[in-house]
Amino acid sequence: MTTSKTLSGEREVIEPRLSEHIPALDAVRGLAILLVLVFHFSSYGHGLPPAGVFADRIFHVISRAGWVGVDLFFVLSGFLITGILYDSKASVHYFRNFYARRVLRIFPVYYGSLVVFLVVLPHLFPDNDGLRALQSDGFWYWTYLSNVRIAHDGWPLFGALGHFWSLAVEEQFYVVWPVVVLLCTRSQLIQIGLFCIGGSLVARVGLTLTGHQTAAFVLTPARMDALAVGAILALTARGPTGVNGIARLASPAAGLLSLVLVAISLWRGGLASYDPVISTIGHTLLACLFGAVLVLALTSPRHTFPGRMFSSSLLRFFGRYSYALYVFHHPILFFTPGLLPLGWVPTFFGSLLLKKFVFIISATAFSVVLALISWHLYETQFLKLKRLFPYQSGEAEASPFQAESAAVCSQTPLAKVSEPGS
Repeated sequence: MTTSKTLSGEREVIEPRLSEHIPALDAVRGLAILLVLVFHFSSYGHGLPPAGVFADRIFHVISRAGWVGVDLFFVLSGFLITGILYDSKASVHYFRNFYARRVLRIFPVYYGSLVVFLVVLPHLFPDNDGLRALQSDGFWYWTYLSNVRIAHDGWPLFGALGHFWSLAVEEQFYVVWPVVVLLCTRSQLIQIGLFCIGGSLVARVGLTLTGHQTAAFVLTPARMDALAVGAILALTARGPTGVNGIARLASPAAGLLSLVLVAISLWRGGLASYDPVISTIGHTLLACLFGAVLVLALTSPRHTFPGRMFSSSLLRFFGRYSYALYVFHHPILFFTPGLLPLGWVPTFFGSLLLKKFVFIISATAFSVVLALISWHLYETQFLKLKRLFPYQSGEAEASPFQAESAAVCSQTPLAKVSEPGS
């Protein structure tokens, strides 16, 4: 990375070399997965009431907003996937390489977990009602359509794999978006992205007003705005001024959007996903906020607060293992009830916060152990095969961004930047 000024000279920014691995994006992933872990591990699973004394109620309001981590994942995925696709449009093996690399990254953990929960465990424990319920919904999980089932029937009573709805959204995005990117120019793609943002908001409003609020939360057309914000940023990074052309807007945009969301939170008593204000305009505001956060992560010098935050080795650690952490953490709440005895943890002045913190930290540590084992003993064996499907090959001509970047910002394509979940 190199240091430069914004067009107005207002503040120093970092000019990211997009051909390199950008650790700040690992930190963005880390922030997203930590938000999700805190949300799930604090909301249920430890057998403690959600609220008690004032401190407990405050923590409950804050922690239950952690679901927004999924929106941050969507923005980051839209950014990375669109950049990868756009930069490899000239490749003869455009579809083959993209889908092969996605399969190698996603399917081993996803389908491996399905084999465990839908085949192995039901065979070992045939009388378990929860496992039988999972098996009965097997078709929807195997086909990446669990979000459609949830939209139609509501959240499953045994929700060990209920969080797979977001993986279904991303997979459905992967099916459609490569075709769109291949057929459209950069300006057309930006227009489509803007249409998706507006269309998603309209879809959520319509679904919410007609009593289909869960569908508004899980269906792909209703969640495209976050993916589209990331896509627009990726395409903007390939314009004449690059990502730094909008860097000067990131801080004021993030500040303003944060104030708006805080105001909504105070008005509505928190950022609950089922609140109709949050489930409509709230998602659009979050998508724009996380887009600004992504720009700050890419362009902020290390001595600034965003720069220090996204240089955090802790966030980068969680980001590296975020995919397996996301897949494995949720079943822990359903298959290990009572495993951690919290009776020995003291209560102070009627507050249960210490008990909750102990549970969150313990469950997170257990999730990390599973993710580390999965990464080093299982996932890496498949990831080695990615070398057979390079995005930039000798047979491919220079992409439009390659030619443009050489003349404008001396950058190279985003195709080698860390892929989602890598």
